[in-house]
Parts: sequence; structure tokens; C-alpha cells
Amino acid sequence: MKKIIQKYGVISSALVVGIPLLTIPIMGTGPESFAAGEVVGYSTILVAELLILLALYSYKKEQNGLLTFGESMKLGTSIAALGGLAFGLYNVVYVLIIDPKFNEKYFAYSMGLDVNSPTFKQQFDAFMADQGFMMSVPGQFLLMFLTVFLIGFIITIVGGLIFQSKGKAVKA
Repeated sequence: MKKIIQKYGVISSALVVGIPLLTIPIMGTGPESFAAGEVVGYSTILVAELLILLALYSYKKEQNGLLTFGESMKLGTSIAALGGLAFGLYNVVYVLIIDPKFNEKYFAYSMGLDVNSPTFKQQFDAFMADQGFMMSVPGQFLLMFLTVFLIGFIITIVGGLIFQSKGKAVKA
């Protein structure tokens, strides 16, 4: 099980980090890229976490057709956690190094404001005072981790129900 978790966890992590990194030179980091970036980001997360189904299939095949729901949960949640950790860490690097003004730009974009207007500064400061945790580095790490993990968790449950053994093992 450990080898399959490592294999698919690394592939999942590489996808959730690699695809967004590859899109930066193409789409940029400005407000004009936010909508497309969300589509690319969520699509990438979905594809990366769908690898859990391949991992479950591979493990079941390796075990001569035996796979319990519990084993599915261990396997899938481990892969989902690795992908979530990778995406959370990517987000930390993104907001601290790649685009340190991301929070301000995204807030302005979502509120329909100009970053240079006095209205922006007032509203951004008020938002940060009221709900700033979600824009903090730990808050964003947690949000990004949970986004990937929960998508993977749902896929794990569905995959576990589909792939669990219902009878005796098939001899290889």
C-alpha cells in the first residue's frame, strides 16, 4: 500500500503544483487571469484527485481482487492528504514569493474595486480586521489543503464503494 500511496501521491502533488506553475507565464498573475485561473485550478485538482481511483484499482489488482472499504479509505485519504499538503505549500510560496500582492489584487477583483482607490484601502482594511484569518498565510494554507483533501475524500468514498470486494478473491 505504501508504494501505491507514494506513487499516486507524488503524481497528484506534481499535478496540483505543476499545472498552476506552468500557467503563470501563459496567463500571468493579474486580475485578468483570475477567472481562468480558477477554472484551471479546480480542473487540475479534480484530475489530480481522480488518480485516487487509479490507485484503488491498482491496489485491488495487486491484492488479487481483494479490497476492503477501510483499505480504500486509508489509501485514498493518504493520497488526498499528500495532494492537499502540496497545494497548501504551493499557495504559501505563491502568496509570499511569487505574487506577494495577490490578496490585495484578488480582494479588489472580487469587490469590483481599483487597488489604487481610497475606497479599496478602507474596505480591504475592514475586511482584514473582520475576516483576515482566511487571507493570512496559515488560513490560506488551511483553505487550500481542505479544498484538495475534501475533493479527494469524496472521490475516495465513491471509489471505495465501487472497488470494494464483494466476494472471494480472484486467483491470478
